[in-house]
Amino acid sequence: MTESETIYRGADGVLCADVHLRVRYYETDRMGVVHHASYLTWFEEGRSAFTRALGYSYAQMETDGIGLAVTQIEARYLSPARYDEEVVVTTCLHELRSRELSFGYEVRRATDGVLLVTGMTRLVSIDREGRFCRLPEQLLESMKYNLR
Repeated sequence: MTESETIYRGADGVLCADVHLRVRYYETDRMGVVHHASYLTWFEEGRSAFTRALGYSYAQMETDGIGLAVTQIEARYLSPARYDEEVVVTTCLHELRSRELSFGYEVRRATDGVLLVTGMTRLVSIDREGRFCRLPEQLLESMKYNLR
């Protein structure tokens, strides 16, 4: 896995980060096609890369007692990825609130740029006891700053 080192603005002006992945054998079915659930894992890889690029990783959030719980997920499958292909997962911040955020995703085949899957996730911030809480100030500030 390789990821972009920085956040950039996508075509519609939203903040984005990229992760490059090579399809592993265990992510496919007997026909060598990526199983639908693998894309959800790739969305998570994209979110992790996004927060790392902002300078506040998921690992740091957990150390600080904050978790992000997925409350909604959508995926639209357009074309299959296959074993050993390289794909690019683009993760973009679509909405930011004090306790909630949402991301949009595009998964493309790296060799030809064909759009394979689009998706979105909505997450809420929770504390160690599982109660809703405010997103970490460091994350909010870095996202707000970069939203401008």
